[in-house]
Amino acid sequence: MKYLWMAIALVIGELVAGLTFHLLKRYLGTKQSGDPNWESVLKGILERTTLLVGLLAGFPHVLTAYGALKISTRLSEDQKNHISNTYFLTGNLLSILFAMVYAMVITMLAK
Repeated sequence: MKYLWMAIALVIGELVAGLTFHLLKRYLGTKQSGDPNWESVLKGILERTTLLVGLLAGFPHVLTAYGALKISTRLSEDQKNHISNTYFLTGNLLSILFAMVYAMVITMLAK
C-alpha cells in the first residue's frame, strides 16, 4: 500500500512541480527559454524520485550526494550553458522541497 501512495503522491506532485518549474523558467530562465526540454523534465523527475526513495528509506545523506552531483555537473557545464545562477539554485531547492513534501505526505498516508 505504501508504494501505491508513493506513486500517487509522485504523480500529483510532478504535475504541480511541472507547473511550478514552467513558471520559474518563465521568470528566471534565459531569454532563449522556449518549449520544455523533455530530457531536463525526465532528469528532474528522476532526481526527485531518487531523493524521495532515499528519504523514505531513512538515508538523509542522499541530500548531500545530490548537492555534490549538482555542483560537479554545474561546474563542467558552466562555460557552455547560460542558465542564470538564480534559476539554477531556485530549481534545485524546489526539487529538494518537492521530494521532502512527497516523503512527508507518503509517510502520513501510509500510517
